[in-house]
Amino acid sequence: MSRPLDDDEIELTDQDDFDQGFATAREQLDDLLAGEVPATDQANDDDEELRGVGRAADGRVVATVGVGGRLESIDLDPRALRGGPDLLGQQFTESINAALDDLRSRAGQATGQDECVDPRVIAEDLDELQDVLNEHVASLTERYDDAVAQLRRQAEEE
Repeated sequence: MSRPLDDDEIELTDQDDFDQGFATAREQLDDLLAGEVPATDQANDDDEELRGVGRAADGRVVATVGVGGRLESIDLDPRALRGGPDLLGQQFTESINAALDDLRSRAGQATGQDECVDPRVIAEDLDELQDVLNEHVASLTERYDDAVAQLRRQAEEE
């Protein structure tokens, strides 16, 4: 009577495939964090690149941001300079934050999602998941090896 595991080694998981899957996901997230946007099947109606625009000081300070949150431009009405450097700095901050909010909103509309996911949050979750899964795989592999050893000992005793 042939017993399974007598001569055959069964690999519970291929660690290389496991690691490669996480490496691929990490590369894609790193690309997103660097501002690279994956190509989608959906194109904007007017083929313009996605941008967000924010205004402050009644439109005297206008910021434009592109994909990845990169600041593309700040347009100033000369009247915005009258408030001094502190007020101008606040208006810059306000207009840039409004532009980023606008960009997130437009990106959500373009993808059909109400809210865009921050790739940094996904990267942190992925790192945490990989650590937990590595621990579980190591534990399962150890249990598997123990079970195989026990089966071999039992087979030798018979």
